[in-house]
Formats: sequence, structure tokens, C-alpha cells
Amino acid sequence: MIAYFGTMNKIEDFTSEEKVQNVNNIIGTIGFWLTSDIHSAKRYAIGTETIFQKSETEFWEDGKPKVIQVDKLITGFIYKIFIDDPNLKIYDSNTMDSYDLFMNDRDKYCEYFHARKRNFTWKDEATLLNMEEANEKFRNSLIRQGYEGFVIQNCKLPNGVTDLYCLFSIKSPLISDIIPVETL
Repeated sequence: MIAYFGTMNKIEDFTSEEKVQNVNNIIGTIGFWLTSDIHSAKRYAIGTETIFQKSETEFWEDGKPKVIQVDKLITGFIYKIFIDDPNLKIYDSNTMDSYDLFMNDRDKYCEYFHARKRNFTWKDEATLLNMEEANEKFRNSLIRQGYEGFVIQNCKLPNGVTDLYCLFSIKSPLISDIIPVETL
């Protein structure tokens, strides 16, 4: 399988849990997110990092610059990788959005809080109370079924349609290219 992995930092070892991707927090902790399209992977390699720096406009009474918090734009890298074909659960539908199928499947493990109604789902924009736990239970359920991840086929992203992969681990990928995002 050929896939593209967008990350904000260079990665030395894919076996580490330390991956920095710009993925929606609600689903980001499920696994490594990859795409079948290089341009779709770009969104996972661009984000912000909070840094502290001396202010050029704000000063203390003694004239020393204040230290302020600033969000710095990070443009990372896209890895083109080859992976042995993993056993993936496939989310695909002709009648509804494939992403909806995935989120509905994951919702079984979610606990929401909202003041207006009962039996919330991810579409209600309610507060998810157990993100880490829900993602872990969802991932473990798929692992017990023999899956190494899943694919959301024909997933609609802001910049197009792609197959979106989530792998629970990436074992020994063959990296064929590391592309800085600013060169795309």
C-alpha cells in the first residue's frame, strides 16, 4: 500500500507514539492518519505551535521586554511510505457519507453532555466527555476483530476527496520520500 503521512515535525522512528499531526482532537488519538493523495496529506502537516518570546511592543516598568505567548505557524513534512497491506475495516457507502459511517460506529463508545436533548451523537455538537477513553475502546474493539486500522473510502475533505486511512501502528514502513510542505 502506498500512502502519504503528513506531520508537523520530522519523524525518526514510526514505532514511537510521538507523532505530531494536525488532526481533529476528537479523533486524533485513534492512530496514525494517512491519505491516498499527497495534497490531502498537506492539511495534517500544517498547524501552530505555541512559543514564548520577548515582546517588541510590551515592556515592564524597568524597560525590559515582557515575555509573551505567540502561536507560530508550523509547516512540516509529508512522508510517502510503502506499507505491507494491513487488515483494514472498510467504511464505504453508496447511501451515506463514509465518514458518517465511521463516526457512527465510534459513537457507541462516546459519552456526550448537552443541555437540550438526550441520546446525543457526534453530529449534535455536544461536549464529548470521554474522548481518550472512547478512542481507545473503539480502537481496541477493532483490534479484537483482527483489524490493524480502518479506511474511510471517498472521504470528503476541504481540498477534495481521498481515501483516509487510520493505522493503529506503523511497523517498518519503507519511506520513499520526505517532502517539505512548502515545496508543494
